[in-house]
Amino acid sequence: MSEYSIQELSDQTGLPRRTIHFYVQQGLLPPPVGAGVGTRYFENHLFCLRLIPLLKRKGLKLDEIRARLKDLDESDLRALYDQINEPAPPAPAFLPTSQPFAHYQLPAGMTLTVPATLTASERKKLAELLHTIGDIFSE
Repeated sequence: MSEYSIQELSDQTGLPRRTIHFYVQQGLLPPPVGAGVGTRYFENHLFCLRLIPLLKRKGLKLDEIRARLKDLDESDLRALYDQINEPAPPAPAFLPTSQPFAHYQLPAGMTLTVPATLTASERKKLAELLHTIGDIFSE
């Protein structure tokens, strides 16, 4: 059974220690074992911390995440993580060059490339998509 300090959890998940403490206070994580510098966290804490951002990106609120993670043991958490964290399908090796493209800079260094010849209806949907992406990354 692996044990982690809060700093090790922070390093492995990229979450600030303050956020980890908040999640414990909110009941999203079980309480750690011990207190002070001897506080220890385990694999179930690590998987919960990896799952929370994934579930948030799927639109779940913290109370819904709490309910979903409640009473799951380490193997259940691992299975849920593997299910949710499926890799994205590979991007095409090339984009057709027979038409012009518009490029939209997104958060986290991503770029969305779309045909420049979108219909009015498609442009409206694209605007909604860009707005939603902005909301997701502003959380």
